[in-house]
Amino acid sequence: MTKHDPKTRTGVTGMRIRLGVALLAALFAGAACDLDRTNPNAPTEEAALSDPDGIIALAVAMQGQYAGSINSFIRAPALVTDEWGTWSKALAADKDLADGGDIDDEWGVVSGPYYSAYRIIRSANNLIEHAPQVGLGTGLQTGILALAKLHKAMALGTIIQQYEEVPVDASVDGSAPQPRAVVLDTVLALLESARQDLAGVTDDDLAVFRSRVLDDGIDLRNTVDAMIARFSLIAGDYDAALAAAQRVDATVPSYYSYTGSAQNPIYEYSISLEYVAPLQSFALEAEPGDARVDFWVDASRVDATVSPAVVYLAQYADASDPFPIFLPDEMKLIAAEAYARAGESDLAIALINEVRTQCDPSLDEPTACLAALDATDLPDADAILAQIAYERRYELYMQGLRWEDLRRLGTYAGREPRSTYLPMPASECRYNAEAGC
Repeated sequence: MTKHDPKTRTGVTGMRIRLGVALLAALFAGAACDLDRTNPNAPTEEAALSDPDGIIALAVAMQGQYAGSINSFIRAPALVTDEWGTWSKALAADKDLADGGDIDDEWGVVSGPYYSAYRIIRSANNLIEHAPQVGLGTGLQTGILALAKLHKAMALGTIIQQYEEVPVDASVDGSAPQPRAVVLDTVLALLESARQDLAGVTDDDLAVFRSRVLDDGIDLRNTVDAMIARFSLIAGDYDAALAAAQRVDATVPSYYSYTGSAQNPIYEYSISLEYVAPLQSFALEAEPGDARVDFWVDASRVDATVSPAVVYLAQYADASDPFPIFLPDEMKLIAAEAYARAGESDLAIALINEVRTQCDPSLDEPTACLAALDATDLPDADAILAQIAYERRYELYMQGLRWEDLRRLGTYAGREPRSTYLPMPASECRYNAEAGC
């Protein structure tokens, strides 16, 4: 398989993100909680957001905020499903989550995704409000606005998979949580707005934006369509999910890069800290010969001293391994599910087989290299959806999607998550009068 070379593909962007974060920290002291706190040795927030360089620094840093939050975003979904177990060094919160015990709303695993998401949303909101006011030029401004809408949508879309209700915006004064349908409508509206923004400019117009702002691993147009497909599926709008998935160019990847001090957070949490590891059942329950197992895990290295037994990571086993924003075959499986739910069995089976039979990818992606199935193997919609549940488990491992998949496809997957949702973080209940806790 072809692996991304972090030395040649990520070095420049890694430096750009680190510099962006450093400049952002200088401009916005205390930004993790309150951008209104000022550093007497730095420009005020108002001054920074009135300057093109401040806007560019914030756009770069926002990508770093999301890339650095990946472990926070996938940790609970992996622990409450059939993805991750815990090593002996694991935090008590992770062990309880993996065991299906009571969830303490004081835990970091509860508050982490919530506050990580709203930090990103606050950055995105500032960009959406201030970027049009500083004379960036059409291409740079359009790219930054679309990037901000994409990241706000992804942050909201990620946490609505973990909490039953969340606010749709960050507010110092507190905001009332909204039900899933409202949040998903907001996510999709942001993504459609980003798509319309990008439709009005050419790739040449975006050249300065790509060179000064965008992570080298991200294809912005493709990623917007991929997220429309993902969240339309979650919202149950299968026609919109199918249309968006068909627009995505599966030959063009999008991923977050890590270099130097900006380590891949999954590597840090699993390999470096030795808190969590893949469940051995992921390997044992695979179809014989499914090559995706070896892509994700090293099933030959078993730790049976913990129960349930775990194995070691193969993917993200290096600090500089990139993290995909989406994997190409997610789009095929989204389309297959849409076809299956519409009664188009032949089209669904054909797409499942495209995923199953792939052996030699041109990208760094999991490939099953399995035999094709036919209508005898998958005689009805229930069988097709069960197969899609299996393919998604092995294609999209550790992508933060398994919890939502088990809600939607649990009947077909033959299992349920150990917990339904995370509670609202205790600190949010204390300080947000609108939280309704």
